[in-house]
Amino acid sequence: RQSSAPGRVRQGAGLSQAEERSLRRILAQPMDYIDSEAFYKPNAEEVIYERAPRIEKPDVAWYRPLMDDLGPNKHSSSKGGRNPGTVLLTAAQERVLFLQYNYARHRVAQLQLEIGLGEPSEDQAREILKWYRIASEYRVQIAETNLALVLAMAKRTRMSEVDFADLVSEGNMALLRSVDKFDCGRGFKFSTYACRAILKAFSRQGMKFSKY
Repeated sequence: RQSSAPGRVRQGAGLSQAEERSLRRILAQPMDYIDSEAFYKPNAEEVIYERAPRIEKPDVAWYRPLMDDLGPNKHSSSKGGRNPGTVLLTAAQERVLFLQYNYARHRVAQLQLEIGLGEPSEDQAREILKWYRIASEYRVQIAETNLALVLAMAKRTRMSEVDFADLVSEGNMALLRSVDKFDCGRGFKFSTYACRAILKAFSRQGMKFSKY
């Protein structure tokens, strides 16, 4: 895992106020990423993005109505099987997505180091905003592709003292943390790593409510 140092924002760099606020947030927090030898090969950006197969994005329209229907002591009415819009990825497809996600974070980290404690030029500011947006989009895609994992783990967990919707919310946060920490180079499927993290989050949530 690599990280870089934060910098400062130069005023009047030709950015909108919203872009300047985003830039401040990005530069204030060193960007972590999972490093890979692929990032340092010739034409890395072209190979990782342009030559890579396109991965289908999931349709998560089913998710919001489902969560809205989950009140206290209610459980999902879905009867097993795949949720509509679920995309099942192969290990190779997961590797493509995680390389794309971490390469974007790698570029953000490089720019943070390049800027250091100085003031970014407009080109640097726009470049770092671009790569941060790309990283965010891949993070969302990976998380949304695996939303069903959270529901599956929540259904397997029996915690009468914890509301089901709260359990799912905690699982979603664990899923996002898993996306950030998963190293596709180790050869494991993401679902294996994420399910363990989600179950640990459920266990912590249960212990907290037990104390109350």
